[in-house]
Amino acid sequence: MDTLILLIPGLIVYITVLLVYGTQAKPKNGILFGLKLPEAALQDSRIAALQVQFRQSYRWYAVAGLLGLAPLLWLGSYFSLSFIYFILWVAGVMYTSTVPFKTIHHKTVALKRDEQWFVGKKRYISVEKDIARLAAMKPWSPYWFALPAVLSIPLIALSISHDNPLLRLTGFASLAMTAVLLLLSLSFTHGKPRAYSRNPVANNAIHHAARRYWSTLWLILAIFEVANAFIAYNVLSEGTMIHINLWMGGIAMVSLVPLLGIYYVHNRVKELEYRFGSTDGKGYHAEDDDLHWRHGLSYYNPQDKSVMVQKRVGTGTTVNLATKGGKRIYYGSFILVALVILPVTFMMVRADSSPPKLLINDQGIVSIKNTEYDYSFAIDEIKELTLEDAVPTGFRSNGIATSTFARGNFKLAELGPAKLYVFKKTPPYIIMKLDDLVVIYNDEEPAKTRSLYQELKKASGL
Repeated sequence: MDTLILLIPGLIVYITVLLVYGTQAKPKNGILFGLKLPEAALQDSRIAALQVQFRQSYRWYAVAGLLGLAPLLWLGSYFSLSFIYFILWVAGVMYTSTVPFKTIHHKTVALKRDEQWFVGKKRYISVEKDIARLAAMKPWSPYWFALPAVLSIPLIALSISHDNPLLRLTGFASLAMTAVLLLLSLSFTHGKPRAYSRNPVANNAIHHAARRYWSTLWLILAIFEVANAFIAYNVLSEGTMIHINLWMGGIAMVSLVPLLGIYYVHNRVKELEYRFGSTDGKGYHAEDDDLHWRHGLSYYNPQDKSVMVQKRVGTGTTVNLATKGGKRIYYGSFILVALVILPVTFMMVRADSSPPKLLINDQGIVSIKNTEYDYSFAIDEIKELTLEDAVPTGFRSNGIATSTFARGNFKLAELGPAKLYVFKKTPPYIIMKLDDLVVIYNDEEPAKTRSLYQELKKASGL
């Protein structure tokens, strides 16, 4: 059921993306792949070949995107992992959906430039400043890797005295990973130069930028891996019990970060190659309207004061990123999404990995802890105590409910307001009726629930 909750919006996102980008091989109002083209150009055999290539690319993309939803079926037992994977899948689909389009867009740009297929006023665009800025870029010095190496030292000091021999190696493993990433950085920044352009000026500029981008990625990943080592050591050394599927799923999620970073840098370098690789390092001719559409998707026009403009790809409007209002809307949307998703994700991970615990202290206080909905009450407040095999149906008023567990505030049929801390699939359930509230609790292991019930019964005298 939890998987279905995510699969339905996933399929909606998937179909929407296919409808928006999958139909771009067909010209609309003289615009193809985000570019204005004259009628004669639209009939050109080379344009037709690009249309075929785009359709083929999107068929592969459609298959890969659909297969990407399949792991949700495996992660169904852990809603937090399913939710994290779903968010990563949506982000991946939204980002990669533009890659086939951008590839064909830039090939069409080069063809339009070579054939002088200009619809409106032609103007010369200088790229000398951009080329000079890229050529001035330098890779991060290898000495910067001393930072993650130094950060590993406290972990070495902390872990070297641990009883577990594997945990004693945590700090050294972190240091070894820093060394591996340093070697990768050196291979990308000091290796044989790659040919990005036939023009030596443009090629040199892209080469310098690529070295900067890759060295930045490897340095960030080195720091990221040190942080992961600290987290893993703290979790394992405290003896926190985490199911193997949850643990392996977490490792898989963390592994996606380097892969996404590599994919991002690779595509950023490719964008520079598409933009400057076919130029002479000085400039190129372009049509005014095309100039303001980056990759045919994002609108950037400092001369246009409009915050919202009509899209070239898809329907509706998009923001003008050259305006303050456009930037606020664009970047603010990312911040808003993060502010919503991150707390929800944290709450779900905690709920999946840290089940509630019911404790009775010497003063006769019953406390349910280790949850977002902690609750305490005196044991003599219990008016009725029963052990039941089922919980009445109801609805959530403020809490978390998945197919596996329910925690928080609910309103139940027959019982009224209730606080639930239950695993739905492992009865029995301890039902404690207070004056104006019902508290229902059980452990994931039925034997522990029965033992706790006897403890409560003895302490309350009921």
